[in-house]
Amino acid sequence: MTMIKMKTLLKHNVFTLLAILLLNFSYAQEVTFTAATSHSVVKTGDRFQIQFTANTKIANFRAPKLSNFRVLTGPHQSTQMSWVNGKTTSTISYTYTLMAVKEGEFTIGSAVASANGKAIKTQPFKIKVGKGVKVHQGGSQAGSQTKSGGSASDELFIKSTVSRRKVYQGEQIIATYKLYTRVGLAGSELVKNADLNGFWSQEIDFGESVWTKEIIGGYRYSVAKIREIVLFPQRSGNLEIDPLEMKFIVQKRVKSGGQSVFDQFFGRVENVEYSLRSKPIKITVLPHPGNAPNNFTNAVGRLDMKVDISSKEVKANEAVNIKIKVSGKGNLPLIDIPEINFPSDFETYDPKINDNVKTTTSGVSGSKEFDYLVIPRHAGNFKLDPIVFSYFNPSTKKYETISSGPIEINVLKSDGSASDNVVYSSSKEDIQVLGEDIRYIHTNNIVFTNSDTSFYGAWKFYLLMLLAPLLFILTYIFRNKIRVANSDVAGMKKKKASKIAGKLLSSAKQSLADNNTSAFYDDISKALFGYIGNKLNIPVAELNQSNIKDKLTQLNVGEQTSKDLMETIELCDMARFAPVSISEQEVYNKAETIINQIEQEVGK
Repeated sequence: MTMIKMKTLLKHNVFTLLAILLLNFSYAQEVTFTAATSHSVVKTGDRFQIQFTANTKIANFRAPKLSNFRVLTGPHQSTQMSWVNGKTTSTISYTYTLMAVKEGEFTIGSAVASANGKAIKTQPFKIKVGKGVKVHQGGSQAGSQTKSGGSASDELFIKSTVSRRKVYQGEQIIATYKLYTRVGLAGSELVKNADLNGFWSQEIDFGESVWTKEIIGGYRYSVAKIREIVLFPQRSGNLEIDPLEMKFIVQKRVKSGGQSVFDQFFGRVENVEYSLRSKPIKITVLPHPGNAPNNFTNAVGRLDMKVDISSKEVKANEAVNIKIKVSGKGNLPLIDIPEINFPSDFETYDPKINDNVKTTTSGVSGSKEFDYLVIPRHAGNFKLDPIVFSYFNPSTKKYETISSGPIEINVLKSDGSASDNVVYSSSKEDIQVLGEDIRYIHTNNIVFTNSDTSFYGAWKFYLLMLLAPLLFILTYIFRNKIRVANSDVAGMKKKKASKIAGKLLSSAKQSLADNNTSAFYDDISKALFGYIGNKLNIPVAELNQSNIKDKLTQLNVGEQTSKDLMETIELCDMARFAPVSISEQEVYNKAETIINQIEQEVGK
C-alpha cells in the first residue's frame, strides 16, 4: 500500500469516528418548561428565588405577575450544558430573587414563552408566607420616605441637594445625597439609583462615610453622605433627577408583654424594614447663546489650550508629533478633537487621546491631550493654519476662543535610505522599514530525503497507532472521575468553606492594617455568610438569620456559638452606619473563633 493511500484511509477513518461520536451526542427530546422555587414556605422579610427553566431554546419569555412580592433582582438569564450517558443536553433559565412582604398563601401563575414556533407555559405554584420581620411597603411619601406610624419622616430620611438648580447646557453641577437618622440601624440596601436621563454623570469617590451631627427642629441627627455625583446636562429645558431609593433595617424597641418588671421597663428590640426615597430634583437647563463660533463643539467651563510640536525641522518621511492639550475645569471628558487642516503632502493618523481628569467634591478638572503623529512625504516649507479652540464660559456667559497661531514646519530632503518603505501602525515606535524585513531566497543545494526515512510506515507510526486507543480510554476514565467528583457540589463547597473564609479573613486583616474600617467589616460579613452558606449548604437566597439558626440547631451546634455568630453579623451591619463599642481586632478574633468552633462541632 502506497503512502498516499495510507494517508487517505487514515483520514477516512478519523472522519468516520467523528461522525459516530457526533451522532451519539444528538438525540430527539421533548420540550419541557418548568417552574421551581428555592422555598415554598417563607416568612415576611425572607428572600427566596423562583426559576423558570426550559430544555431548549425559547423566545418571547414573559414572567407571571409578581405583585404580591417585592422583586429584588431579575430576570437573570443563564444557559447550562451537561453531558450524561454520552448525550448532550442544554437548558435555559430565568431567575428572580423575591422578598415576601405580607402574610398569606399566594399563587405564582404560569410563565409563557414559545419554542419551535409553539406556545409553552409552566404550571402555577403556591408560596406560603408566615409571620416574620415587619416589611413596610411603599406608602405616601411625606418628604422623602415611606412612613410608619408618622415617625419615619422625623427619625429617618434621605436629603438630596444640588449645587445649582439653573445652569447652562454642559455646565457641571454636583448632586449630594445624605442620610439623616435618630434611630439605630441594623442594615441597609440600595434599591434603585437615581435615574439621570438627560445628564452625563461622574461619581465622586469620597472614601468612607464620616458621621457628623446636625440639629434640625431641636433634634440631634447623625448624618452621613451616601452618594455624590457630578452632572453635566446634555440638553436644554426642564430636566428632573429621579429619586434615589434605599431600604434600611431599623432597630425599634417594643413592649415585651412579659410579667417581669425588666420586660415591662426595657422591652425588646425588633428589626423593622423601611423603604426610603429622596425627593426628585428639578433642574432648569439654559441653551447656549446663538452666536456660537463655527468651531464650537460644546466645550463648557473655564479652559485653556496649549500646542506643542516635537520638531519644526525634519527630513521627509520622518515623524512629527503635534500635541494639543486642553486643561482647566469643565466638561473635559466630553470635549471633541480640535480640527487641524494638514497639507496633502502630510500622511496623518488618528490622534492618541490621553485623559488626566480628576473628579472631586469641587467638580471635574484636569487636562485632555490629543497627540497627532504626522509624516511629511516631500521636502518643502509648510505652513499649517492656526489651531483654534472655542468654549463657552458660564461665568462670563460668553464664548471664548484660543488660537495657537500659524505653525511652520521645514521639511528637508530625505537621505534616501528606504525612504519609500516607511509604514506607520499606531505610534512612533511602530514605524518600520520594510526593506529590512525582506529576506533573499537561498540558493543552496536542495537535499531530498528517501521516503523510507519518513514518519509514515516507521515503527514510531505503528506504535502511535497502538497507543492512541489506550490514551483515549485512560482520558475517558480520568474525565469521568473528575465529573463524578464535581457533581457533589455541596460536598466540595463544604470541604472548601473554611479555606475560602480564611482568605476573606486575611483580606479583612489587610483592611484593618490599612485602617479601612468599612472594607474590614464588609470582609468579615462576607467571610461569615460565605462560610455558613458553603458549610451548611444554604443557598444565597435563603441566607437569613432564621434559616441559619434552624440549620445550626439541626446540626447540634452549641447555642452560644450560634448566638455569637448572629451578634457578629449584626455588629458588622451596624458598624457601617454607626460607631460600635467593640474594637476591630476583637471582631476579627471573634469571627475566627466562631469559624473554628463550627468546624469542630460540625466536622470537616
